[in-house]
Amino acid sequence: MAANRGAAANPASNRGVSVLIVALGMVFILGMAGLAIDLASLYVARSQAQRAADAAALAGARAFLQGGCVSGGGGSSISGACETLATQQAVAVGDANLIAGVSPDIQPGDVSFPSETTTDPQVQVVAGRGTYNGTNHNNPLSTFFIKIFGINSASVSATAIAEAYNGSGGSAITGSQCVKPWLLPDCDPDHTQPANTACSQPAAHFIGPDGAANPDAIGELITLKPGDPTQASGPGKYYPVYLPAGQVANDCPSCAKGQSSSGSQSGDQYRQNIECCNINPIVCGYQTILAISGNMVGPTSQGVQCLIHQSSNGNPTGMDTFDPSTWTILSGGYYTPVGTVMGTSDSIVTIPIYDGSVICPGGSTSSNGTCTQQATVQILGFMQVFIKSVDNAYQGTVKAYIMSIVKCSTGSASGGGSGGGTGGAIVGNGGSPIPIRLIRQ
Repeated sequence: MAANRGAAANPASNRGVSVLIVALGMVFILGMAGLAIDLASLYVARSQAQRAADAAALAGARAFLQGGCVSGGGGSSISGACETLATQQAVAVGDANLIAGVSPDIQPGDVSFPSETTTDPQVQVVAGRGTYNGTNHNNPLSTFFIKIFGINSASVSATAIAEAYNGSGGSAITGSQCVKPWLLPDCDPDHTQPANTACSQPAAHFIGPDGAANPDAIGELITLKPGDPTQASGPGKYYPVYLPAGQVANDCPSCAKGQSSSGSQSGDQYRQNIECCNINPIVCGYQTILAISGNMVGPTSQGVQCLIHQSSNGNPTGMDTFDPSTWTILSGGYYTPVGTVMGTSDSIVTIPIYDGSVICPGGSTSSNGTCTQQATVQILGFMQVFIKSVDNAYQGTVKAYIMSIVKCSTGSASGGGSGGGTGGAIVGNGGSPIPIRLIRQ
């Protein structure tokens, strides 16, 4: 009885213990709430870091694509110049994607190139805030409530790998949009081995019988379209063609527009398809084309001049230039100041490579002796070139440097493709037959 009366007589002691328990509980509850808030902010920052890394890696892979760095050969100058441009593009795009309102400050050391192959170049980028990838980027992520535990900042990072994917090695059909209205025969005039006996003069393959692209051709200056048929590699070679019917892009500049409708077979359509984009995809395999009668001197000169910003009198005002020895593109002043190193150019275009069969009106005849312009040719691959100039003094002769060669897959080169662009064709970015893609995050 005495003990009970003592406990009842001292209720304040119980109340003190309860207050202490509640106070301690509130500390832990607030601590857990603060930790949850800080963890949530870290998860959001981590997601934003992944977004920045993804964007940076894709930008780097696109720089490989735009710079024509997707073929073997050419020496270390090509890979070195392309990696420099890819790094610059990756850093610029990655830093534009803020992490918790702050730039990730990607450094050149955060960009690497894990793949040794030059046909599927890969770009790896690490982006984040704080200390990551062995470097203190001096931009740590501030904490909120867990500062009471002495943790004032934290680091987050994410990694992404993208590649310029050459699908021609697989079973899918390779194709390309925005190709220019010229067909290039599989005849390399600057080399003789391995010899292509289908050529009218000693010449090697651009794409060999085994389907491999010829790396020795990278950097060559070739005649893309001769102004005089006698300058061609043989009858019916290097002739302009009408592409399969397709709409010309609406943003076609006024210097290339003609009076005829975009779908008509005319010099206007041909000129527009040089400067602008015919959205009809050209795919590997057999393709029906319509050869153009005549040299198309005027439309060729006008279309190329409009495309590469060459003046009508042949002066190089506004034209970008390309040095194949250093793999460097310099601005001609049309978009950026003269001499600025560029990662791409309006002068870079894609053209199809075909089997080299004679195309009328260059001398071919049908069985009854009549000449028919329509022909079915086999598309073996695609070539990315940098148009150097069009020479009016030689009836619109177009010269270009070879930047890359993409072969068709084995299945599509034997006729698996069709002129309709169906069958799961791989169509890349910006007129190239090679797309870019993320392969790891």
